[in-house]
Amino acid sequence: MMVILITFMLLFFTRWWVAENRNAWIKSNWFDLVLVVLLSSPLLRMFVALRVAQFIPALRLGVLLRSNRKRLLRLMVLSGDSLPIALSMMFGTVFVFGTALYLLEHGINPQFGEFQDGLWWAFVTLTTVGYGDIYPVTAAGRVVAVITMIFGIIVYSLVIANMTVFLEKSGREYALSKDVASKKKENSEIT
Repeated sequence: MMVILITFMLLFFTRWWVAENRNAWIKSNWFDLVLVVLLSSPLLRMFVALRVAQFIPALRLGVLLRSNRKRLLRLMVLSGDSLPIALSMMFGTVFVFGTALYLLEHGINPQFGEFQDGLWWAFVTLTTVGYGDIYPVTAAGRVVAVITMIFGIIVYSLVIANMTVFLEKSGREYALSKDVASKKKENSEIT
């Protein structure tokens, strides 16, 4: 495997070196460049090696989620514990994405001078408010911002679904208790 990777990399860089217009050659062979970078990445090779050795069950997370989809939906939307779970997911997501963006932007973007700035940005972005007072300027920061926006829509949909279920359940219980109280009153008036 390593021999093939080294041969591929040597051929790629040799073809690039002998090209008359190197910038045009890279633009027309961008996919080869992506493959060279990905295949030469030690992190990717480690994941592939671990996947082949079956040491990372987390890579099977998609299968696990798909097979337990109904159970997870009941847990997140229809159970009595679902609102705390949704709120925990929201604040956990704020912390993860706020920390990630702070680490990416700190030192490059003066708007992320303190850790709290990253958390503020994540909370505002996750809630889809988007004041625009703090925003990423690096490419990696913008990628994290897009992912944060997608997670924000998902997490707040869960919170709204949970609030709706909670309010409907409370409304039904209130109506039922009011109905029972009025029937007791009627029965006491009859006797």
